[in-house]
Amino acid sequence: MARGLTSAVNNELATDKLNPVTLLYLNVGSGYRFTDHYKDITFDSNTYTASSLLLGVTSTSESSEITVSNLTLKFTGADQTIISLFLNNQYLEREVEVYKGFLDANQAVIADPFLLFKGRVESFGINETLDSSDVDIVVTSHWSDFEKVEGRKTNTNSQQLHFVNDQGFEFASQTTQDIKWGRA
Repeated sequence: MARGLTSAVNNELATDKLNPVTLLYLNVGSGYRFTDHYKDITFDSNTYTASSLLLGVTSTSESSEITVSNLTLKFTGADQTIISLFLNNQYLEREVEVYKGFLDANQAVIADPFLLFKGRVESFGINETLDSSDVDIVVTSHWSDFEKVEGRKTNTNSQQLHFVNDQGFEFASQTTQDIKWGRA
């Protein structure tokens, strides 16, 4: 059995008549759920709205290495719904979940669509030409800021951002001894 896939999904993958469906959750604004299917789909007590706005989701790959993976959600920009959603709400670092499921011959969801990708919105862009208007939303994994250095620095400028007249770090750059914080 493939990692994380239920037997129902594995059985469906073994058939020669696959009918895949994408379920997308965007935690922007009050939260939106879309599907690329022609009718609404209910999964895990949530309704994913059929939308012609969702054009597709780029592929992603897995690795045994710790890497920053990402994917791009493509929406049409001809309808202003997605554009106004992102322009009127805080969207950076908002959660996104992409599920992949399969439908049976009656267009019902086969048990347990699997989580294909979970990440956070990294960027949002509008690509317009004379013939088309697309919205690209780049979603990146939680490893995207793994090496990000946060916090304050031990210098006068950093200290004075918070305490205007404090000179506590005035000579910090002249310290030659390595300070072993928390060690004997």
